[in-house]
Amino acid sequence: MKNQYFGDIGDYGKYGLLRFLAGHEVTVAVNWYLTEKDQTNDGNKREYLTKEENLKYDPVLFDVLKKMCAQNKKDVHEFAALGMIPGAKYYDRIVEPVLSTLTFSEKRSARNQWHQEALAACDGCDLVFLDPDNGLKAGNPTAKKDAMKFVYSTEAADYYERGQDVVYYCHKGRRTDVQWEKAKHIMKEQCPSAVLMGITFHRGTQRSYIFVIHPEREKLYSDLIKVFLETPWNEIFTKEPIS
Repeated sequence: MKNQYFGDIGDYGKYGLLRFLAGHEVTVAVNWYLTEKDQTNDGNKREYLTKEENLKYDPVLFDVLKKMCAQNKKDVHEFAALGMIPGAKYYDRIVEPVLSTLTFSEKRSARNQWHQEALAACDGCDLVFLDPDNGLKAGNPTAKKDAMKFVYSTEAADYYERGQDVVYYCHKGRRTDVQWEKAKHIMKEQCPSAVLMGITFHRGTQRSYIFVIHPEREKLYSDLIKVFLETPWNEIFTKEPIS
């Protein structure tokens, strides 16, 4: 997540989903996987805020995002302070940038420290939402230049293995259908006992949210997703099949 993305059409869907879950007695923690702004125009998709027909999905959220963007308050910290996701906890430290002056082991150590702080900040909630720029990769964090743009499966597993459920952002991108199916199952390989569920947002670029659920809570989330898809959001969200 970058603050330059804040308030775009993807945020409307993402926060709408999290607000729905939080409104149905699921306590939510958000790890933004916040990264520094860059010079691209990514995230500059806010035309939906000029169209009143988009108000129906979540009128309160729509008005807040519209106001914040009009006031140039494109910042996750400002959003968190408004309490729009009831009862949520947040971790908002920027993922450690890759610094050329650091050795490989120092970069790994810095990333691990960041992750340990995130675990502490997100403790005590039912569901942890992970919001990286580019989705999930298998294995441990690397020292590569783009590592800060990903959540790694071992990091997501740390939340799951201490008893929390996880949902993370990802997208199909340029993957083939076969590659996409494999990508959706990464956390099953990392956490064999987990039940995977998915939901996809279809406005702007395709955005998917993969749930990594403990078996005893499968029915709870299955029922919640079903009810969510019976709201007006069903026009722009669909269930993402994970076989």
